[in-house]
Formats: sequence, structure tokens, C-alpha cells
Amino acid sequence: MNAGGDWLTPPEEPEGLRRYVDTLRERIWIVAVAVTVTTLIAILYVATATKTYEATADLLVTPLVTDDPAIHSLPIIFESSDPTRDVETASQFVTNNEVATRVKSELHLTDSPSTLLQKISAAPVAQSNIIAVTATADSPEQARDLANGFARSTVSVRSDEIHAAIDRQIPTIQAQLRTANPATAATLGTELAQFQTLRNAEDPSLNIQAPAVLPQGPSSPKTKLTIIAGLLSGLVLGVVGAFAAQALDPRLRREVQLRRLYQLPILTRVPRESRHSDRPLGPRMMSVAGAEAYRTLGTTIGAWGADGGAQVVLVTGSSPSEGKSTTAVNLASALALTGKRVILLEADLRRPGLAGVFGADSNHGDVVGVLTKEESLSSAMFEVPNYGPNFRVLFARYKGGWIAGLFSIAAAQKMIDDARALADYVVIDSPPLNEVADALPLARAADQVLIVARLGRTRLDKLSQLGELLFENGIRPSGFAVIGVPRPKRDSYHYFQDSPPPQKPSRTRRKTPA
Repeated sequence: MNAGGDWLTPPEEPEGLRRYVDTLRERIWIVAVAVTVTTLIAILYVATATKTYEATADLLVTPLVTDDPAIHSLPIIFESSDPTRDVETASQFVTNNEVATRVKSELHLTDSPSTLLQKISAAPVAQSNIIAVTATADSPEQARDLANGFARSTVSVRSDEIHAAIDRQIPTIQAQLRTANPATAATLGTELAQFQTLRNAEDPSLNIQAPAVLPQGPSSPKTKLTIIAGLLSGLVLGVVGAFAAQALDPRLRREVQLRRLYQLPILTRVPRESRHSDRPLGPRMMSVAGAEAYRTLGTTIGAWGADGGAQVVLVTGSSPSEGKSTTAVNLASALALTGKRVILLEADLRRPGLAGVFGADSNHGDVVGVLTKEESLSSAMFEVPNYGPNFRVLFARYKGGWIAGLFSIAAAQKMIDDARALADYVVIDSPPLNEVADALPLARAADQVLIVARLGRTRLDKLSQLGELLFENGIRPSGFAVIGVPRPKRDSYHYFQDSPPPQKPSRTRRKTPA
């Protein structure tokens, strides 16, 4: 057996986007759960949150252009070198306590002025001369009335301040007119006319451009935006959760993970079976696709051959319940159906179970009896019905006592040699070697070592330990039998009977060497 260690150093294989796609496909349920939960939370929030409405009234700022120093003394917004600053200054007039007090009085509200100011915002619209006065309230009517109320009251308060300033200026101008010469009187008359015009009008630099209208729907919560945000949040959380689960998952999920560990071929892919059983599945219990997978494995094993004598194939795994015994049984059966003489040796002394698969009674011998020379290999074996002498099994009926190192004694090697002489193929059902080292001498004596790995169950760390153990003992595995791959679709090249069609075993009998 080639004991080179190149199989422990697999070449780098660029996977690209496929690796991420496979991770998401395997754990799509995490994404689905996350999206469902966050979407339901978003819907619940939309259904239970207090609805608020927004309405906006626009104030137009028109700075006054004049060089008259008397007019400049009035509290009017005059044009400056920075129009943006003029609009920003004007927006401060909206959110003050005097305006809020007037709104409270006009609308007959019970809220305090400070509470009303918390519901109002005023800000310039981009680089324009427009101030957006936005009100937030629990009803569309109240939002509209608040926005219009603050817009009107802002203009009203500003107008009152201008009128008050004019009222202080007019008596002074009138007194100056009575004593002024004709030239000065003309100038004062012009100023008086301007003041009187301003006195009879509202603030010329600030007026309502567009009153607020009734909102058509709530501004918060935004139903569509909230649900979309819930969907996107769930998607992000689900994807993150899927990759986190991948990083923390200790189990084998994809074939590519095997290629990252070892440079070994996958000799067969056995679909997951619909039926569940605590004991190994015999040939008649396998699905058509499963039976076909084991026939493929038998053909591959049969093509290798061996130099001088029978081919000894040891089937092992990294942990219990991975399908190791099922693989050994069905591999032996597939080889026997080709007309070859096959002996199946059950070497798992701690968890024997093959007798139940074949319905064998206790009249036949066992491995321990052969090793202790209580009986011969030929007499201890069970001949599987319908296969004739082509398929015989040596069971492990161990019921207690010393077993450590039992396969290390000389009788174990003799048992293998005798089996080689009696068969074309010897299939050994071994326990997990990295957990039970009893059968390690059998692995050294075997021509081929087949590792069984089950998707979703085999632990990657256990698989690594098994590889290290085999390498340290100079054993190079032949490859993997991957159990639990997705079942083939209806359009794949398989026959889909409920059970595989019966196959007649070969009638060819070979002379059994003594």
C-alpha cells in the first residue's frame, strides 16, 4: 500500500463565489427565519405604533432693497451680501415663544407654548428664499392647522413689531414737519408717506407663499419603508448568521470540505435514505439510487484488483453511526452479485450488529471464536441466503471479556490470510479507528482502506484525527464513500421503484480451497 503523504496536502482550489453560494444554500433556513422575524416585527411596529402626520406651509422671504436710513431703522429684513444668511435669520422668527403663544390663543389649544414649539420646525429649502414651516401632530387636521397657524402668526408678530416701530417714528416726523423749511419738508413728507404705507400693510419682507394642506397619510410610521427596512435587515442578519454558522459548524456539509482536507477521490456518493433505522441497512432495504451507488463502488473496487490473492478492503470512519456498516454490507453484496466470492468480516467488537441485518441465528461462530482458535474460519462463517457460497459473513457476537489488542495477535493475521484463500474479496467492517484502535492492525494488513463520511454528521476534527492516525501508521486511504447526498431528481437517470428489483445471484460455484 502506498504510504506517501501527498494525500494530506491537497492542492489549492480557487472556489470564488461558489463557496459563498453553497453556504447560503445550505443555510437558507437561517436567512428565511431572520427575514420572517424582522418582517413580522416591522409589521407589528407599523400596526401598533402611534401614527403621526406632517404638514408644511411655505414662507417667502423677500428682503427689502432701500438706502433710506429711516426705513433701515425698522425691524424689516433688508437685502444683504449673503442671501442665504437672510433666509436663515428669518427662519429663527418662526420658532420663538411669542409666535407659539399667539398660535395657542388663535387655535384655542391646551398645550403650552413650549410643547407647541416641539411640534414645529422651520428650515430654508435648499438655496431658495423659501422657509418650510413643518408641523407634526397626531391627526392630519391638527398638523395642517399648526403649520398654517405658525406661518400666519410669524407674519403677524413681525408685522406688529414693524407697526410698533413706525408708531414711534411718525410723531417725531410730524413734529419736524411743522418747523422744517420747504426743502426739508418735502423729504420728511416722503418719509412720512412711506411709513404710513408700511403701517397699513403687513411685513413686506415675509409672507405666506403656500399654506399647508391636509396630509394624505401618516408620516410615521412609513408602512412601505418600514417593511422594506425589515426585509433588508432580516436579509443582512440572515446572511451574517449563515456565514457565522458555517464558521462555527464542526460538521461536514459539502464534498468540497473533504477536498480541503485530503487529496483523495470520492469513490461513491450514496443518497440519503427516506427510511430510518438504528441498525445497518441491508441490500433489500436500500433505495434504487442507494443500491446503484454501492454497485458503482463495487465496480470501482473490483477494477483495482490485487497482486497475489484476494483484495482486502477495510471500511472505516471517524465516528459511529456514519453508515460504515451499511457501506460494508452493501459493498460486499455488490461484489458478490458480480459472481465473486466475498467474505464480510465484522471487526467492530464493541458495537456488533450485522447478525440482525441478515437474520442469522446464534448457531454460527464469531470473530472472537476464530481468533481464540475455538473454531475454524470456514465453519464459523454464515452463508447469506440467495447468494450461495459467493457471500459469507463472519459475525462479531462478543458478549464481554478482554478484547483490547485482540486483532494484534498472530491469529488475526492468520484469519486474514485464511480469508484471502477462501475468497476473491474480503470486506472488513471496522470500528472508527481514531476512537477504537483495536482494528488498526487489520488496516495495516488491508489492501485498500475506504473512509465513510456522512454529510451533516461527520465531524471535521474527527476526520482530521483519522487522517493523521492513518498517516502515522503508513496507511494511505483509497478514497471516500460520501453518505447522505441529496436524492436524485425525477428526471435523473435512475429507476424509481419502491425497492430495487430482485437480482438472481450467480450460479457459478467455485471450488473452496481447504
